Formats: sequence, structure tokens, C-alpha cells
Amino acid sequence: MKSLILVLGVAVGWAACSTPDPTHLAFVENAKTVESIFRAFEAEDSVAFWSGFADQAVWRGTGVNAPTTLSRSTMEAAYGKYWEEFDYRIACDLEFQPGIHPESQLPNGSVNGMFLWEVSKDQPDGTRKSVELWIYESFDFNAEGEIVFTQVFSDLASAYRLLRED
Repeated sequence: MKSLILVLGVAVGWAACSTPDPTHLAFVENAKTVESIFRAFEAEDSVAFWSGFADQAVWRGTGVNAPTTLSRSTMEAAYGKYWEEFDYRIACDLEFQPGIHPESQLPNGSVNGMFLWEVSKDQPDGTRKSVELWIYESFDFNAEGEIVFTQVFSDLASAYRLLRED
């Protein structure tokens, strides 16, 4: 009888440990999406970049006097202009962190992290000027695995100002 209880206990423990957590699986897949959009952003590949976002995706306005939310079409225009003027490179290993639901405090498949980016610009004299800055970013996803909400926190305005100075 003791052997049977021991075997059942081990079997139950093994089954509990081997059941995949659907929110963890969502996080893993969503982190792959974020990595792919980062690589597309570096390559200035707008088709690949925007393929990771839902049509209704919004960004939180985090700059001084920015609106609360910015639409995908607004961001498409902004990123297009930035890609024309600047080059971007990820300057660190990508280590994504799982996000949690703000009310339940349970993992929800969202992805966030702090990432070191190099932003550079060709200068009129033929040289290249660059800055590095840490950017905290978070991404929320819909059930289809598309990004629906993004936040980007950093002092990008100062980085752009420094790169535009003669």
C-alpha cells in the first residue's frame, strides 16, 4: 500500500510539473515576435516590422506633452521619418521579461525589458555620430499573437537632438 501511495504521489507530482502553463507559452511566442520586430526595426524593414502589430495597435505617448495614446498610422509616419534620418542597432543581448496583468498580478503573455540601443546619423562632413541609450519597452498582445499596445520609455528626444547638433 505504501508503494502504491508513493507511486501515485510521484505520478501526480510529475503530471503537475509537466503541464505547460499557457501564459508561459504565450510569453515565449510573443518574445519571439518582439525579437523579430526589433530585428526588422534595425533593418528598417517596414513590412516585417509592422507585421507584428495589429491594425488597431496603439502606443502610449510617453514624451513631454504627448497624447495619452498614439495610433498605428501616427507611429508608421513617425518611424518612417526616423528611419530616413537615423540608423538603429541593438547593442545588448535581448533578455525579455514576462509581464503581469495589473489587477490579477498573474502572467499575461506580455513582454517587456530594458534594452541598449545605438542610434546613429551620418553627418554633413561624412562622419558618423552615434549615441547609446537604454530604452524600457513593453508590449501587450491579443489572442492572435499581434502586438496591440506598446510603451517606450527613454530620452529619445535628447538622443535625436544630440545627433542633429553640428
